[in-house]
Amino acid sequence: MIKTYATDQQHKFDLTLIQDCSDDDKKQLVEDFNLPSLILEYVDDKDEPARIEIDDDNQYALLIFWAPLKGSAHSEPISVIFFNKKLFIFSSTEMRFVNDTIADLRTKSFDKRMAFVLDLLLPIIRKYIGRVTKLEYRADQIQSNLTAKSRMKHLNELTLINQDAIYLRSAIQENSDCFSDIKSISKDTNVSFDKTCNRKLHNIQLETNQASRMIGLISESVDQLSSTYDRLINNNLNDIMRFLTIWSLLLAVPPIVSGFYGMNMHLPLVTGSLSWVASLVLTGILMLALLIYLHNHHSV
Repeated sequence: MIKTYATDQQHKFDLTLIQDCSDDDKKQLVEDFNLPSLILEYVDDKDEPARIEIDDDNQYALLIFWAPLKGSAHSEPISVIFFNKKLFIFSSTEMRFVNDTIADLRTKSFDKRMAFVLDLLLPIIRKYIGRVTKLEYRADQIQSNLTAKSRMKHLNELTLINQDAIYLRSAIQENSDCFSDIKSISKDTNVSFDKTCNRKLHNIQLETNQASRMIGLISESVDQLSSTYDRLINNNLNDIMRFLTIWSLLLAVPPIVSGFYGMNMHLPLVTGSLSWVASLVLTGILMLALLIYLHNHHSV
């Protein structure tokens, strides 16, 4: 779907929004705006890395950055094209937050395309900070419930947190690398970059650095929690194995005693009506002696 906003008093440039770009949309963009077909090959790739690409003849500049999907740690790329004093933004209908942000920015005045794009980037980075904060809260909840009786569900939740942290860290880092080179667009093209844009970019880089630092701390915390859970599980397993070993040793005594008294040979305490009581007493004494021995040697 293609929607074009012409230049007006508030906006000194043409803006074209493309959602869920299809092959027909690409053809229309080439026919109506003379956009190079080569650059349109990147705008619908869901795995396209964040980067800046500038045409050899400085006719266009392509900016690709990541934006988070609603209710998920996954992200999708958004493509921005500066071409012939026009601005083209490619997104998907799933990025409702991004589309709403663009609609809000349309109500404000912008003289420069770069200022509009930078104002679009800032809330997206803050959205990542919000996702990272929620991830930190989930990790803190697990840490507060960290006990010797921690269940497997906590370990599963920790695995999910680690997976989400990987997705977020990758998107934030790619955006950070991309934003560090964003000034190259103004150097190699006719896209102006004034003091206002410098200030906006500075704020974006501060927020990006904050997000990178937060996700780094969460990753370290998750690694430490994973190691702690591994030790707890190993300790629990050792306790179980110790318990089973002790009981297997204790329960091996009665068969030994009864096996001797089951032999067809003369043994003490085999005569009399209470000989079976004597065998039980002997069994109990041997089991108690074994238990005391294990206790004294720190096996219990």
